Amino acid sequence: MLTRRHHLRQLASAALAATAPRWLRGQTLTPAQTATLRDAAAAAGLVYGSCSDEPFHKAPPAYLDLFLRQCALFAPILSWQDVAPTPNAENDQYDPNAAVALDHGLRLTGAHLLWYLRTPPWLETVPRPQAEQAVAAHIARLAGFYRGRIFSWNVVNEAIEPPQNGPDGLRMNSPLVRALGTDFFASAFREARAADPSALLLYNDYDLELDVPWQQARRDALFRLLDRLQKANAPIDGVGLQSHLKFRQFSDFKEKIYRQLLTDIAARGLRIAITELDVDDRSSPADIPTRDRAVSEIYARFLAVALDEPAVCVLVTWGICDPYSWYNTSWFHDYARPDHLLQRPLLFDAAFEATPAFYAVLSALQHAPRRTPALPRP
Repeated sequence: MLTRRHHLRQLASAALAATAPRWLRGQTLTPAQTATLRDAAAAAGLVYGSCSDEPFHKAPPAYLDLFLRQCALFAPILSWQDVAPTPNAENDQYDPNAAVALDHGLRLTGAHLLWYLRTPPWLETVPRPQAEQAVAAHIARLAGFYRGRIFSWNVVNEAIEPPQNGPDGLRMNSPLVRALGTDFFASAFREARAADPSALLLYNDYDLELDVPWQQARRDALFRLLDRLQKANAPIDGVGLQSHLKFRQFSDFKEKIYRQLLTDIAARGLRIAITELDVDDRSSPADIPTRDRAVSEIYARFLAVALDEPAVCVLVTWGICDPYSWYNTSWFHDYARPDHLLQRPLLFDAAFEATPAFYAVLSALQHAPRRTPALPRP
């Protein structure tokens, strides 16, 4: 007798087999002829969304139309250094896309309240009591400004780095640790809860899905941090798993290992958000149909496990159109393909046509087990 996970895997494979011939014949269905990711997610009790590094006002109108049709959530750029480069002013409307999304009825997700890479340098120039006050004031201002319009906050982002030999695997080269010490996490969650009581409060991190020793060390560090937060009665609601998948490493993805990660998070009474999903296609073939099939198979295989876990409540892809992916921007040149072709890591191409990855994600959502929504539907 087939288990549910085997059934989901078969469904994902069948969906890919059904859509690949259309792609190869150049007859890809348009989004108008399909169910949307937004609706498919909602039917399963999930919420789907995306970020957009491209300003909506600079992109063709079809881009915003596509985004609004497919998404219920928007992930804005509201990191502390961006909104408050100086200690005397904070611009909580830094990302103009956030206002566009809110005006069209989307809610926000995934903004980092505290992230070591986007902490304003001035924080380390003040005494610790003043730094603590600055953190509390920032969280109160930013979370308070968007109160009631946020689905989830990443209260703390990327705080673990086991090779640095910090206590419990914490990242010790963080300006937050240098300014505040290693015990600022619980207070940050309490301040976020006070500022925005209805939002999901997440700890967010990356490189947790593969069956390799260094990622096992990261999983161990994650659980030590979660246990520390829960012991301190911090109001943490869940964990964000970034899920930047890589073609050249995905052979190390083992369903049993990833399923155990999800199970262990859920066993702590925590929700799970897939917060930054995409596929880095470096080392994959140059041929577009072959490459697209490989990328779509990664999405299908990953989501067959991820969406089978009832604690997963949010799916956010890190972009929706290939040309606007961070992998294809000049400031992330390390992600450029050696053959100088643009990466194809997302769900729609430069012509805003759905790729096989779109159908893989759509099928995974359509066949995901129904769960109780984390919050009322946006």
